[in-house]
Amino acid sequence: MKILLVITSLVVLYTPSAFSWGKTGHRIVGEIAQRNLKKNTLKNIKELAGDDDLSRLSTWPDEIRSDPKMGYTTPWHYVSIPNGKTYFDQKRNKEGDVIEALYRFEETLRDPKETKEHKLDALRFMVHMVGDLHQPLHVGLAEDRGGNSIRVKWFKSETNLHSVWDEELVDFEKLSFTEYANYLNHFSKEDKKEFEKGSFIDWAKESQDLRPKVYDFGAPSESVSLSYEYNYKVKPIIEMRLKQAGLRLAYSLNKIFAKEKMSKEELSTIVKIKENI
Repeated sequence: MKILLVITSLVVLYTPSAFSWGKTGHRIVGEIAQRNLKKNTLKNIKELAGDDDLSRLSTWPDEIRSDPKMGYTTPWHYVSIPNGKTYFDQKRNKEGDVIEALYRFEETLRDPKETKEHKLDALRFMVHMVGDLHQPLHVGLAEDRGGNSIRVKWFKSETNLHSVWDEELVDFEKLSFTEYANYLNHFSKEDKKEFEKGSFIDWAKESQDLRPKVYDFGAPSESVSLSYEYNYKVKPIIEMRLKQAGLRLAYSLNKIFAKEKMSKEELSTIVKIKENI
């Protein structure tokens, strides 16, 4: 597929061994977004995806990673940014990252000359990657591979910090994705106005700024054990990021399918990214 072969540039400094958010988390994001789409957006998505809603589309980019031929898409799920640095301060990689990919797939969805097949793939990736962008360890540190190298115990199970954030913390609530979306899909006017601001880079910066709270469990060691106390401390962060991701995904897709023009800042960012290939 053409869209999957056109890879621009950016940062690939670690390779996560775990998938992102897990199926439940991605479906929560997709379900919240689905409930906040405008009629015209729903119509356009149905033309591309048929009866598959955003919760169904949300897990496809992880599922295809099981195909060895699709391994080259893995870097599109994350970006590594060192502490105290910005997105454009770091060493770049030709294979891409989550921020570069989101801008690229948005361009595909906006392009009237692109095929339906390419646009469907772009939609699938975009639904998934807006979720990825809001998981703090998907805007991670290269030195610990986004938390994959930090061994911890989640209650009695041996795992790593990245997996705890991708899956364990969400699944600990023992809710289906629709039940969890019901709990989270509530926004005050102030929250909605605040969340529907910024760009992919801004939202990544939020994840980067949250990393100290992710690592707030003492010095890493073989005896690190995370359980009720850690869950209590970070649950508000998890739920806020899922809410923000869902609303922002809907906000982005509503703008795209309403054919709203991209801002000068967004266009400038895309040029800057392409210039740094």
